[in-house]
Amino acid sequence: MTEAEAQQWVDKAVYSSEDGNLGAVAAIQRDASGKVTELHADIGGFLGIGSTRVKIEPSQFKLAGDRVLLNMTSEQAKQLPKVAK
Repeated sequence: MTEAEAQQWVDKAVYSSEDGNLGAVAAIQRDASGKVTELHADIGGFLGIGSTRVKIEPSQFKLAGDRVLLNMTSEQAKQLPKVAK
């Protein structure tokens, strides 16, 4: 994934396995070869206020259309590791 492609995913919606909108993509981290190493998402809150930034491993999500689909429930997503904003 190129830097431009990664930037296109910022602010896209993040959904749980039960199709609940959890929040939005904050950043996509890549290694030197362009391989995605982790995704950061702001979940919870309202319009970005009170949200929590979490780290999502590549095995925990897929990019589908214009959204990110997690292979976990919203409750499981709340347990993801937190990262600084």
